[in-house]
Amino acid sequence: MTIHPITTRTLEVLRVADVTPGMRRITLGGPGLRAHTAANGYPVEEIHCDGFDDHCKFILRHPDLPADAPTPAPTQADGVLNWPTDELAVNRSYTIRKWRPDAGDHGEIDVDFVRHGVGPATRWAYTVQPGEQIQIAGPKACALQPEGADWLLIGGDETALPAIGRWLEEMSPDTRGQVFIEVDRDDHIQELDHPVGVEVTWLPRNGAEAGTTTALYDAITGCEWWDGRVFAWVAAETLTLVPIRRWLRREKSLPREQVDISGYWRREEVVDDTAENSAEKFHELTEIFPGIAVRVAATLGLGPALASGDRTLPELVDATGADPVGLGKLLRYLSSLDLVETVGPDEPAETPASPGPASASGPAGRSYRLTRAGAALDDDTLIDRLRLGGVHSRREAGLLALPAAVRTGTGDYPRWFGTEFHELLQSTPELLNEQMTAESEDSSWSTSPLAEEPVFGDIRTLRVTGRAAVDVAGALTRRHPELEVVVLATPAEISSASAVRPDLDADDRITFEPGSPLSPPSRRVDATLITGGLSRYPDADAVHILSRAAGTSATVLLFGRVLDERLAHDHDYEEDLLDFTLYGGGSRTDAAQRVLFGQAGLDVVGQSTVGWGLTLYHLAP
Repeated sequence: MTIHPITTRTLEVLRVADVTPGMRRITLGGPGLRAHTAANGYPVEEIHCDGFDDHCKFILRHPDLPADAPTPAPTQADGVLNWPTDELAVNRSYTIRKWRPDAGDHGEIDVDFVRHGVGPATRWAYTVQPGEQIQIAGPKACALQPEGADWLLIGGDETALPAIGRWLEEMSPDTRGQVFIEVDRDDHIQELDHPVGVEVTWLPRNGAEAGTTTALYDAITGCEWWDGRVFAWVAAETLTLVPIRRWLRREKSLPREQVDISGYWRREEVVDDTAENSAEKFHELTEIFPGIAVRVAATLGLGPALASGDRTLPELVDATGADPVGLGKLLRYLSSLDLVETVGPDEPAETPASPGPASASGPAGRSYRLTRAGAALDDDTLIDRLRLGGVHSRREAGLLALPAAVRTGTGDYPRWFGTEFHELLQSTPELLNEQMTAESEDSSWSTSPLAEEPVFGDIRTLRVTGRAAVDVAGALTRRHPELEVVVLATPAEISSASAVRPDLDADDRITFEPGSPLSPPSRRVDATLITGGLSRYPDADAVHILSRAAGTSATVLLFGRVLDERLAHDHDYEEDLLDFTLYGGGSRTDAAQRVLFGQAGLDVVGQSTVGWGLTLYHLAP
């Protein structure tokens, strides 16, 4: 995966043609494809489109927008976009089917649109004429060919057909694979070039509505399972992918790095043209029960228990180990949220008064199943994030300490849980492993572009400390063969790093130094890199860390996200409040960062934007 700054550009519609009765291809071009400067002065790089699954967002016009009103659209910022918050702002993501950089004066891209529904993208694609203009955003990342796979298992519906078609055309001639493509009917089948070792099977629905059949699941689970290491890639309607993901991960025991499942669309998604009133919005903001109940369901494993089919209450009690009375009440509440539905008698379910077997199941014959929305409860990734007792929920529990933090400037996490959050992580190996795994996954979007920064070309010895330090160290040594890296981490973190990233033990250019950013390092190096920023430290500690780093290296590099209040949204401020509550730190603006640099006796001698709006400060005494 290669990462690029997020850009927006305006292109001209050059050609419109139908590939099949169900697929329209629109060719876009113009000088906007090349590097240029946006109207607000920010640079816009040439479009990057080297991967088969590269996608961009089309900025579309809402049907309720007044005729004389401009279309709400993002503007270019520094490596990111400033998105409008207007309720009538509409955008949709589409895969780039083909990128011809040498075509015409500026190059051309093809984008294929499936003809289904009456959404804003379909409406635009089937009414637009050559000569009109359209604004797009992205692509922001390129997924290249998978490495180390003996064969490929590929599946998708017609929305994935542009990606699959391009992938097949760009595969190495010796690629082996099985490809399954679901389409509406026979005349929607396309002629696709592909290697001789790749078998392509078409799955016409023959009138069934898209996103309602099991054709893709049946084909994938029924295919011949070849020897060797497989890489599985499937993209289609979001909820139809849940059983496919479950089968690949659980039945075939494929690790995460061998499975890429992408929900391209959701069948019941509609554009909400109505604005909720302020009372309704306030009511939704104050609701606590749904979030907690969903986390309880995830913790119990209710989603996997219901994923295999309709289950009665006694069966669910056996699968989850829950109390029948409590589980019956939880199921009834989840049903009111439309996450679970009952199957059987029409009369309302009776919550048993006692846990005896005769009353535990409610009306005779009643059973439960996940709704389309509730199917997300069987998603392994979501379960990991929602599970109570896991590192994410332990961090979220810091909200209990928020009143004290706001009143006094210091959160009282120990009052609720007996110890500070960071001490809890250091003393609980399973939580620390989970935290470092999450940081590793989050950093996968930033380590490669960071390693490409020119400043590292002149450094021979580097100390790295902070979030995902081991992942950053690995990316840097792969990119710079002469670089030696020392990872500064606590003994617990070093032990966890060996468990999370055992491959780094084989890299003799990466060594580990027990300690913390607050303690004096044992040796001098050319530069110190602090990753993840300083949001987990109060101002005094942040200044101390910068000063310590400057005392043992000529250059200090600080890498992380800087708070830009023009672009920030509610999730950014949630992270800010949690870091303040748990650590006494929080997100900082560029101006606030520079105050700390000055207090530490450091000047900014360089500053660059990396990847999706992250900042690398180059500091020196």
